Order: sequence, then structure tokens, then C-alpha cells
Amino acid sequence: MFIEDRDIIENSTNNIIGSSHDGHNIRVKHIHRICPLCGTDNKERPALLFSEDAWLLKKCAKCSFVYLENPPHYEKFEDEFAWEKTSEKKLRTKNKSSLSLLFGKVVKKLRRDKLSVLINQYCRSGNVLDIGCGEGKILSRLNEKYTPYGIEISRALAQKAHHYFVLRGGMVIQKDALSGLSEFAGNYFEAVIMSAYLEHELFPKEILRETVRVLKPAGCLIIKVPNFGSVNRLIKDKKWCGFRFPCHVNYYTPATLQKALKEAGLQLARFNFFDRLPTSDNMWTIATKPASRL
Repeated sequence: MFIEDRDIIENSTNNIIGSSHDGHNIRVKHIHRICPLCGTDNKERPALLFSEDAWLLKKCAKCSFVYLENPPHYEKFEDEFAWEKTSEKKLRTKNKSSLSLLFGKVVKKLRRDKLSVLINQYCRSGNVLDIGCGEGKILSRLNEKYTPYGIEISRALAQKAHHYFVLRGGMVIQKDALSGLSEFAGNYFEAVIMSAYLEHELFPKEILRETVRVLKPAGCLIIKVPNFGSVNRLIKDKKWCGFRFPCHVNYYTPATLQKALKEAGLQLARFNFFDRLPTSDNMWTIATKPASRL
């Protein structure tokens, strides 16, 4: 089923010029995406003004979803465009002050704490999967009633996370998320975490469907994703922190996120005003697999 769905993205033989983490221009083979939410091909529509260099942001004519139309192939995210390297480049270009860096560390800690609270509040004890787990720091801090598993495309980060998770009885798979999910049996996890991940995923619809498959009935999915509909994005325009090319390929609003979850067969358990504050760059939501669905 998912092989057929993935055919909505065409391989392209065209190359574009992108910048690697060390600032050098590299020639990148890219793919052409149609709208990952509704399947509309927006090739003839003009790119949004937020587009950067040769990376083309499109707004779907049918469902208004905003996405990167021509991202690099998956393998480029294993090294050249690995998150930890593009993130480092982003910090260098911002030239932040010491106070700003300190504030950023405090914010990250608060986000980790919020995620831990949500997991303890909404998720039953058992196996927990973090998709895009990075170094594995979030799940490695959880209560011992949880067994941590991860999927991470970056080789370097996957190795670090695997070290932590094995000590807790879990493991990390170093693959793209769709390939990694296929290695797990159905109804295997009590919870799946997607924190700062879904904006990176080339196949979000297929990932959400696979998430439903691997979740146990009444299992929960916790998502944190940039809010393209935020006031900050409107004010900061091109300088909004949510724009990161070419790593961020999906730009959700509260409406498009809810639509994606509903179409995948998930039920909203929590998505209140404070989870999607208009002044916040990010939004949180918790969805569950129907208890009657196997």
C-alpha cells in the first residue's frame, strides 16, 4: 500500500545548487513532490516569496498546505544535510549573543520537561518510539516503566542514541522513518513521539498511517511541530525561525495538522489554546489510535 502512495513523488534527474553545513556549494539531486496532504500537483503555481535560493516553497491550490516542492533525496539527510549540521550552520549565521544562547538552552529544557510530563500523563507504561530521536536524550530520561526505541536518519546521532537505549532494553534503527517503521510489528508501541520531526518528513501521510499500525489500541501520538499560522511567522516574514532550507519540507497550521491526523485515522485527545498559542512558533498535539482498531 505504501509503495503505491510513495509514487506520488517523482524522481528528478535535475540538479540544483545547495549549501552544505560548512558553507560550500554542492550540487544536489532533488525530487519533485506533489502536495503531501491532498495529492495535488502544484508544479505550475508560483513559488512563495519565502522560498530561499533554489528551494521552492509551494502553497497547495486545493488544500492550502505549504510544503517544499523540490527537496533533496533522503540519503542527503544522512550526512550533508543532517539536522545537527544544518542546525549548527543556522546558529553561526545568526551570530547570537551569550544571553540569547542561554535563553535558548532554557527554552529547550522547558520543552524537554513538557514532553516528559505529557508522556507520563497520557502514555501507558511499555514501549515508546521516538521518530527522529536525535541523540536520544529525551527518552533516556524517562521513567523506567518505559522502554525507549528510536528511528534516526543521521548516522552520527543514531549511534549516540543507540548507546543510551540499549541500556534500557530498547534500540535505535538508523534509517528513514518509513523504512524503520516497517521493521516493527503491528500494535507494538504504547506511544510514538514526533518532536520537531514531522516538518522534516518527505512522506508525512504514509508515516502517520504506519504510526497507527504500530500503535496499540488507545496508544498515543505526541507531536510538536512549527506553527506556520503563528503571529511570529506573520511578523518576522522571511526571518521566521521555522524556515530552514532544505531540512524543513512541511509547514503545518492548526487546520492542516488536524486534517492530516484525521485522515490517518487518529483521534484528537488534546489540542487546546495553550498547545497552539498564536504567539508561539510551535504547536503541540496529542492524538490516539481508536481503542477498537487493531
